[in-house]
Amino acid sequence: MDTYTIPYQGKYIVYRPLKKLAFVANAALVNLIVKTRGDPLHSHPEGDHEAFGFLETIGFWGPDPPPPPPASNDSCKPTIAVLFLTTACNFRCIYCDASAGEHSLQNLPVVLGDRAIDAVCRNALESGQDHFELAFHGGGEPTLAQENFRTLVEYAKAKDLPCKIGVSSNGFWGEAERDWILEHLDNLSLSFDGIQDVQNRQRPLASGQGTFEPVLETIRMLDQRKFPYGIRLTVTDESIECLTQSIQFLCQETACPTFQIEPAFNHGRAKRDGSALTQNDRFATAFLDAYDIATSLGRHLYYSGARPWIITTRFCQAPEQALVVTPNGDLTTCYEIYSGNHTLAHDFFLGRLFENGKMEVNQEARHRFFAKLQTRRALCADCFCYWHCAGDCPSKIFSTESDGYLRFGARCELNRMITKELLIRYITDGNGVWQGTERRIEH
Repeated sequence: MDTYTIPYQGKYIVYRPLKKLAFVANAALVNLIVKTRGDPLHSHPEGDHEAFGFLETIGFWGPDPPPPPPASNDSCKPTIAVLFLTTACNFRCIYCDASAGEHSLQNLPVVLGDRAIDAVCRNALESGQDHFELAFHGGGEPTLAQENFRTLVEYAKAKDLPCKIGVSSNGFWGEAERDWILEHLDNLSLSFDGIQDVQNRQRPLASGQGTFEPVLETIRMLDQRKFPYGIRLTVTDESIECLTQSIQFLCQETACPTFQIEPAFNHGRAKRDGSALTQNDRFATAFLDAYDIATSLGRHLYYSGARPWIITTRFCQAPEQALVVTPNGDLTTCYEIYSGNHTLAHDFFLGRLFENGKMEVNQEARHRFFAKLQTRRALCADCFCYWHCAGDCPSKIFSTESDGYLRFGARCELNRMITKELLIRYITDGNGVWQGTERRIEH
């Protein structure tokens, strides 16, 4: 029985993550659970009938369901192609982890994109899947490589197996480009930081002009066409105080169903210019206020480090299920490690894709990467976020220091802080007991 007791305002949250069960208990009830070792037959002290009855009523004594399988490096048969199309960017976001638009221009050759699509389609067919996936991402704005972008979409659509296609974009499109994207793609992750002052300050054009109105027009067209999309908002120390206002605005002015809120991480331009978020306590408070606004209006809002509704042994699917290809054909295990010049490329770059379709994967490096993830996660076993963040995002925990992945810092505290407060909200929604069924946590 995987059970955690989390101190909270003089009491305790009793939490069984695999069972998706949580409630608030006093010290006496916690002591009873400890004495019984999670087994009602182990000890049934006199005078505890009411407490035993409560635990039995909520199903506390039931066994945990089987956990998901651990991350594995035994095989590499990805069914998702993630293509970094270009390093070009028309924005100069103040926190860009890739410092997009500042480096020499690189575009992914169409033939490499074709070979990546061939590989994941073949893997999906061999594994009996009913579709494969194609996503455009990377250290620039994918839609700027318009000709290659369209060619690769059409190539994927022509495959015998259906393909679901998405793009991560800034949404700064002309009318013709927008119409083509909405006609040919299946989903969109749109970066948009909220109210006008914040969007224009944090995500200006390369010329310095604001981007609020053009991107908001894109959102309005997405809503009009009922196109599936989500919005990612990035928060800096300066914009924390505007987060709730931004979410209120987006809930009122758009039909977007899902918002992802992330701190500006200490990479790229954010590291160079000092725009990474440092005030985690303020961020957590603002995030939870924004969460309450969004859920009251029927929207899903989340932060990737705090996901109590997810039970997993891996932070993300990229290392196992995605073939992530950089413009020059390098294979990386992370959507954020975009270039061989990245300080963490040694850990994340594990091979190359060639124009003839041949893939070279450094199995020793791959084994070393997964071993680090497993070692890190083993150190997290006593943390109540163990089954949610699963050791956390590799690009956030790895560092240039050889033992950096073994260290725990402010982000871990942030993950625990938000997760604990989300559990309290789930418990409140469930009239005192969370059993994993409340509206707040639906995908």
